[in-house]
Amino acid sequence: MVERIIDVMVVTLGILGAFVLYKLMLKRMSRGGVDQTAYCTLYSLDKNPASGEVEFYFITPSEMNVAFCVWKQEEKVIEIRNEVFTKGGHIVRFDTNLIPDGEYFFGIQTTEQKTIKRFKIQNS
Repeated sequence: MVERIIDVMVVTLGILGAFVLYKLMLKRMSRGGVDQTAYCTLYSLDKNPASGEVEFYFITPSEMNVAFCVWKQEEKVIEIRNEVFTKGGHIVRFDTNLIPDGEYFFGIQTTEQKTIKRFKIQNS
């Protein structure tokens, strides 16, 4: 009986030790976390499914080159804009009648990131 209690205590101590090591590892890894000020913020569409002209909105933390594209799965369908944008919020307008109805992704690409969001085009 005493041996069983000792075995349970050893297992419990091992689990507690693993948990403490895990927390320390997470704390250490979060020190060099991602600098969010270097990345753009992309917002979802207000209306989904989309039809007609839509307005995509994103914010750049500083002046940078941004490519704004639409993809169907992994294939780029159209590059709407590819230029240097100033710091702040930007609206990119797009006529959804230029491509067939279906499921797509819209998003931004910079040298540091690629951010995409799903949307559906339904003009008919």
